[in-house]
Amino acid sequence: MKKIKILFLLSIIAISVKGQITTKIANVSTQGTLQNLITESEARTITTLTVTGNIDARDFAYMRDKIKLLSILDLSSSSIKAYTGIDGTYYGLSKIYPANELPAYSFYNPNLLTYKSLLTKIKFPNNITSLGNMALYYCWGLTGTLNIPASLKSIGDYALYGCTQISSYLVPGPNTRYSSSNGILFSKNQDTIIICPTIQSGDYSIPPTVKHIGSSAFEGCYNLTSVIIPSSVISIGSYAFSYCSGINGNLTLPNSVKRLDEGAFYGCYNLTGTVFIPASLSDLGEYCFLESNKIMSFIVNTSNPSYSSNNDILYSKDQDTLFICPPGKTSSLTIPVTVKLIGSYAFYKCKALTGMISIPKDVDYIGYYSFFGCNMISAYQVDPQNMYFTGENDVLYTKNKDRLLICPTTKSGTFNMPATVKFIDPSAFCNCSSLTGFINIPATVNSIGEYALYGCNQISGFNVDALNNFYSSSEGLLFNKNQDTLLICQLSKSGKYNIPSTVKAIGTSAFEGCLNLTEVSIPNSVTSIGNYAFEFCTGLTKINIPNNIVTIGSGAFYSCTNLQELTVAKTTPLIVDYFTFDFINKSICRLVVPIGSSILYKAAPYWEAFSLMSESVFDTKISEMTQSSVRLYIKEKKIFIEGLSSSDKVDIFTIQGKKLGQFISTGSTLSLQMRNSGIYIVRTVGSVWKIIL
Repeated sequence: MKKIKILFLLSIIAISVKGQITTKIANVSTQGTLQNLITESEARTITTLTVTGNIDARDFAYMRDKIKLLSILDLSSSSIKAYTGIDGTYYGLSKIYPANELPAYSFYNPNLLTYKSLLTKIKFPNNITSLGNMALYYCWGLTGTLNIPASLKSIGDYALYGCTQISSYLVPGPNTRYSSSNGILFSKNQDTIIICPTIQSGDYSIPPTVKHIGSSAFEGCYNLTSVIIPSSVISIGSYAFSYCSGINGNLTLPNSVKRLDEGAFYGCYNLTGTVFIPASLSDLGEYCFLESNKIMSFIVNTSNPSYSSNNDILYSKDQDTLFICPPGKTSSLTIPVTVKLIGSYAFYKCKALTGMISIPKDVDYIGYYSFFGCNMISAYQVDPQNMYFTGENDVLYTKNKDRLLICPTTKSGTFNMPATVKFIDPSAFCNCSSLTGFINIPATVNSIGEYALYGCNQISGFNVDALNNFYSSSEGLLFNKNQDTLLICQLSKSGKYNIPSTVKAIGTSAFEGCLNLTEVSIPNSVTSIGNYAFEFCTGLTKINIPNNIVTIGSGAFYSCTNLQELTVAKTTPLIVDYFTFDFINKSICRLVVPIGSSILYKAAPYWEAFSLMSESVFDTKISEMTQSSVRLYIKEKKIFIEGLSSSDKVDIFTIQGKKLGQFISTGSTLSLQMRNSGIYIVRTVGSVWKIIL
C-alpha cells in the first residue's frame, strides 16, 4: 500500500510527456532553494509549475531566468519571505525585498532585458500585499481574468504594464484597497481608475464616482471607440489615454478637469476634430497631445484663467505664450504680435502649414523641436526689431547667429553655414531632403543636437573646418575631433565601408537609413554600437561585430531586412534587447560565432532566434588565447591542462557545440580521458582549444 501511495504522489508531482517533465509541484521548505528541487532538464521543459512553502526573490529570479517555457504558475499556497542580498531579481545589486511582495522585476530581467512572454496564467499567494515595480512588466502572454487577492494593498509602478492580453481584473469584496467593475481595476471607493484592460473595445462611460484617471490607465486601448469622461473627473494622469487610436473625432474635457499630466493624450492619432478645453483646466503637462497629428483646432472656454485660443491655436491667457498649433492646421499662419515665447514642440508635425513663418519682434524664446516636421514651410523670417532672433536665407538663427535653430525642409541646393554658428539645434536640418553637395561645418561649431542632420538624403557628406576643436570629417562622414566616435554617415553612402581603426564608438543612429550600404567592416577598436546605429540599413548584407565590443544598443540592427551574415567575434554573447535584431530575417541570416561558442549563443536571449548558426576561427581570439598562462597538451589520447587554479571549470564540447561535460580542477593540472576519437572543443578560463584525438 505504501508503494502505491508513493507512485500516486509522483504522478501528481511530475507529469511526463515522452520523458519530458511539463508539470511539476515543488514544496520549498527553505526559502531561496527552489532551484535545488528542479533539475536542469526539468527547467527546460516545465510549462506548469505549482510552488508551495516559503520562497523569496532568489526563487523568482530562478523561475524568471531558468524555467524558459513557464506558462502557468500557481503560487497560491506559497508565502513570500523577506530577502536582502545580491541574488534576487535585480541580480548583482544588494537589495531589500520585503515579505509578501511579488518582487520588483519578478518576470522582467533588467540586466538581460528579457520578458516572460510565455506566461499565460498566474495565481498570487493568498497573503500577498504588494506587487513590486515592474513585477509583471510586459508579460504580454497573460490572458483571461487576473484575480487580485483580498490581501493586496499596493501595486508598484509599471507592475502590470504591457500585459496586453488580460481581458479583465477581478477583485474580491474583502479587499480594502482595490475594487473592480466590468473588468476594470479601480481604487476601493472607485474614485480612481487604475487599469483598463487593453483589449477593452467599443464605447465606455467612466462611472460618475471617478475623480482621477490614473497614469497609463487606458494606454494602448486601441479598440476603444469612445470614452465618456464624467464631470466628476478632476485629473487625468500621465499617458492615461496614450495610443488610444480608436478614439476619434472631437475631444470634450468636462468642466471639472483641473490637470492633464504629461502625455495624457499622446499618440491619439484619430482625434480628427476639435479639443475643447474647459474653464477649470489650470495645469497642462508636456506632450499632452504630441503625436495626435490630426487634431484640427483647440477651443478654450473664455472663462479659463490660464489658457486661451485664437485661430485654433492654444495660447496662455494673455497670448504671450504659444503652446500648441494643431498639427492638422492647413495653409499659412501669422503668429500674433503678443507672443513672446514659442514652446517646445509648438508646431510639431504641422505638415500642412505652408508659406513663410514670421517671428514677431517680442519673441525672446523658441523651444527645441518647435518647428519639427513642418515640411511645407518655405522660409523663416524675423521682425527686424526682434532683439533675440534673426532670419537669413530663410534659415532661423539667434540674433548674433551663434545658434542655428531650423532650416526649412524645402530648402534646396547647397548650404553655407555662417562662420558665427556655435550651436546647431536638435533636428535643425532634419529631413532637408533637397539639400545637395556638402554641408560645411565651420570651426566655431561646438554642439550639434540629436537628429540635427538626419534625413538629408541628397547631400554628398559633411565637411568640417580643420580648425574646429570638437568635430572632424573623413570621406564625408562626421566624427568627433579625434575620430574615436563616428557620429553620422551621409545617407548617400553606398557599397562597402570600412570604419577607421581610430573609432571606439558608433553613435546613436550613425548609419540609420543608409539604404545603399551593402557591407560595413567594424574594426577591433570599436567598443560600443549605439542605439539604432544601423536601423533601416535595408541594403546591408554583411556586418561584423569585433571581439572588443562591450555594448550593443537597442534597435542597433533594427529592420536590416536583407542581412545575410552577422559575424560575431565574441566568445560570450553580449546582452541585447528585444529590438536589437528585430525584423532581421533570422531564418536566412547566418550568425557566425567563435569555435565552441554556439552553445552559449543558442541559449542567450535574442541571439538564440538565429536558426542558422555556425562556428569559425577568429584571429583576434587566437592571439588572445596565446597570452593565457593555461597550457593544453595531448598524450596517448589523454588531455592534460596545466596552469589552472583550484576550482577552475573546464568544459568539453563536440564540434557541433553539444556540451559533453564540465570538470572542476582541484589543483594546477587536470587530466581527462576521452572515450572516443574525434574533434573536440575544450574551454576554460581565458582559453579555448580545438583538438583532434
